[in-house]
Amino acid sequence: MAKKDFMNLMKEKTTDLKPSLLSSEEHIKSQITVLPELKDLIPPLTADESQQLEQNITKHGIKDPLTIWETTAATAGISDQPTPVFILIDGHNRYAIAQRYHLDFRINLVHFTSLAEVKDYMIDYQLGRRNLSPEQASYLRGLRYLQQKNARGGNQFAENENVSAALGKEYGVSSRTIKRDGDFAAGLEKLTPDLKNAVLTGKQKLPKASINAVAKAATTHLLSTPEEVMEVAARPSLQQDERQQLQQSIRTLAVGPLTKETCQQLLDQLHHYQQLLNQSDSVSL
Repeated sequence: MAKKDFMNLMKEKTTDLKPSLLSSEEHIKSQITVLPELKDLIPPLTADESQQLEQNITKHGIKDPLTIWETTAATAGISDQPTPVFILIDGHNRYAIAQRYHLDFRINLVHFTSLAEVKDYMIDYQLGRRNLSPEQASYLRGLRYLQQKNARGGNQFAENENVSAALGKEYGVSSRTIKRDGDFAAGLEKLTPDLKNAVLTGKQKLPKASINAVAKAATTHLLSTPEEVMEVAARPSLQQDERQQLQQSIRTLAVGPLTKETCQQLLDQLHHYQQLLNQSDSVSL
């Protein structure tokens, strides 16, 4: 996996709080907001890791500062107001322990222009600094792929190929692996938090291909048991109907007048059809 200089990145984004601003620091610490969608980007600790962290902190205190995004409620997507907010983006486990035992901690302020930029930073930071399990690394790469794909329109085949190729080069894996990672991340999002965390910590073993298949299945609720996952994964793929519809649309366009507009539509639909076939192949592997 390609390495990034995260320390220099942190220095660029961080604002040091001067001693004369201690009152401001205390105000910020009392106003920290935890966004669930950002907290979910942090791979869960195993029971042993959590216990060890708690023992270390209660014995020695919180040594490393928590990282806080200084922004507005509107930029963070909390509301449409320009109210200042302070979002926790690194140190969620330490913060929870600090709250539980009423412990003090230090903070670093960082500045980003958007929530999407924060998510990319958090994912890269986790991939760069922790000894992740293969499942956790796959999940994080998949989240980044899905986020960038959605930002570019979602169904544009050429754009998706560019995203997967770029991320594959960045992380030292193939573009095909990145696409599978995207399916894995999308499938995990259809599980309950408890089951998802159990998979990511290795407590619950499920075939990755089954979780990838769940990503493409229509479900009316979050899956809470391994049995539900396997049952949903075994259903016939809903992509079969989509492929049939695309086939008919492609045939209709091909026999009609080939204007510039219809040619572009034909190319887009052919690319989409090829993408569906590739996704089907990845699930069967």
